[in-house]
This record gives sequence, structure tokens and C-alpha cells, in this order.
Amino acid sequence: MKKYAKLGACAAGALLAGNVALAESSALQSVIKASQMKSFKGDSKIFSGEVKVTMLFGENENRNVGGGLVEFSPKARSAWHTHPNGQTLIVVEGEIYTGTEDGITQIAKKGDVIECPADVKHWHGAGERQKGAHIALTGSKDGKNVIWLEKLSDEEYKSAIKNAK
Repeated sequence: MKKYAKLGACAAGALLAGNVALAESSALQSVIKASQMKSFKGDSKIFSGEVKVTMLFGENENRNVGGGLVEFSPKARSAWHTHPNGQTLIVVEGEIYTGTEDGITQIAKKGDVIECPADVKHWHGAGERQKGAHIALTGSKDGKNVIWLEKLSDEEYKSAIKNAK
């Protein structure tokens, strides 16, 4: 019982009863070291401005989502796109603007979460004067996690920023 003292009485009892398996080996978990993560400049075909993308993790047999850190310099943004299985963005620095094809643009600040349902045409990026960064968690459907569309024009971007809520 001493071995399970930190788990609390109910959890320890369940373990001893065989209802919950306790991993004795760290081989059941993995740590992806920062030095293993690949960073690259955002492709100018799908981003406007200076964007850095760091792939944090990909899909595998344990999860059906991939994650990446996307850092936007001021005025930088993605092209219009959709996600067949949706996307969740966690803002980790500055502000992220996100807009949909219905003309609604919202502002998410550090600590906020943006939830984008499947197949919603949208874009996201930084404001005109402040950089922003988010962690993107994106699932796949039929082997695809994003469908890139046309770039957001400078005029569309300026109008979206002006009308953001």
C-alpha cells in the first residue's frame, strides 16, 4: 500500500483490486525533446508575412491529432482554409485574430481557446501591431487535416482587423 500512497485511498484500492493498471515502466510514455522538434518558415503559398511553424507532435497509434506551435509576426496570417476534422487553437502569446467567410472576425488573447468546427472556412493570424502565437491541435479525416484555399488579401485582412470584436 505504501507504493500507492500518493494516489489516494480510492485509487490505491482500485489498483489493488485490479480495476486500474499502473504503468511500472516509463516505456509506456514518451517525451518529445524540444531538440527533436522541427521548425520552419511558413510557406509563402499559404501564409502572408513572417510565420514560424514548429511541429510539436504528429498523429500516431495513441492519438488522432497533431500539434504545432505557429508564431505570427505583426500583420502575418494564414490563407483561407478548412479542416475536415476541426481544429482547436490555444493562444500562447499576444493576440490571434480569426475570421470566417461570413465576415465575422474575433480576437483571442493569451490563454484563450479558439474552436473551429469541421469544414468551416477560416483564417487566423496576428494583428497589425502585435505578434501572436498559438498551439494548433488538428485532427485528420480520411488522411487529411487541412485543405488550403486562396490567400487572404491585404484588403480583406485590413477590413477584418478593423471590424474585429
